[in-house]
Amino acid sequence: MLIRILFLSLFLILNGCITKDVFVDQDLTLKFEKAMKYYNKGKYNKARDEFNGILILDNGSRLASQSQYYMAESMFELKEYDEAAISFDKYIRFSNDNQKIEVSRYRICQCSINSLNSYQRDQSQAQIALKQFQIFIEDYPESEYIVDAENSISTLRTQLAQKEYESGRLYLKQEEYESAIIYFQSVLNQYYDTPIADEARIAIVFAHILNNNRLGARNYLESQNEKFFSKNKFIEAKTLLKETKGGLTLSQYYKLYK
Repeated sequence: MLIRILFLSLFLILNGCITKDVFVDQDLTLKFEKAMKYYNKGKYNKARDEFNGILILDNGSRLASQSQYYMAESMFELKEYDEAAISFDKYIRFSNDNQKIEVSRYRICQCSINSLNSYQRDQSQAQIALKQFQIFIEDYPESEYIVDAENSISTLRTQLAQKEYESGRLYLKQEEYESAIIYFQSVLNQYYDTPIADEARIAIVFAHILNNNRLGARNYLESQNEKFFSKNKFIEAKTLLKETKGGLTLSQYYKLYK
């Protein structure tokens, strides 16, 4: 009799757990379907909250991984880039879906570059974004996002070059010409393939002129003759050297502060 009672009790407990799991799965399925309806209609605020609710209820459920991904996508659409990057990273760590992992990796890159405005185009943040895109290209050389990733890298490199160039111009205004040249040369060393490179070459010529070193300006310009991307920029530098032979005019000084 005791054995029968114990067996019946065990059966009821197991049956209750199974029934509970079934109800939980059904409830989560309904919540997921509701969340996806919001997502597909572009109601990303509501979608994000519904997906997050699923994760809170059962982070280990079969729908949790999908909810993590679509919650991250919702955050991305809402321009919540920092939060989206964190959510995509969580998805990557616990997912086996290679296609969505690739998309998530690229989204993290996009979040990084889109977050630059929040950091006032902070140089270190731009470097992080640049590195992320470079790693993505290395890991997914056949990705459909390659062209966009390469364009983003080009944009970031130009921004970083511009930042370095403006630092050099600041030293020019402070009449610290050697320091200015170091920054302009840094543009050429690190960002030689950007549109800022020719501007840096002209600025080095200008720095030598301001420092009363016309011979240095002439020698430098001659050494860079074949390195200018734009022939017009080379002519601009040559004209600057020629027209400042008798001293700088007001308009030429304006070049320093424009």
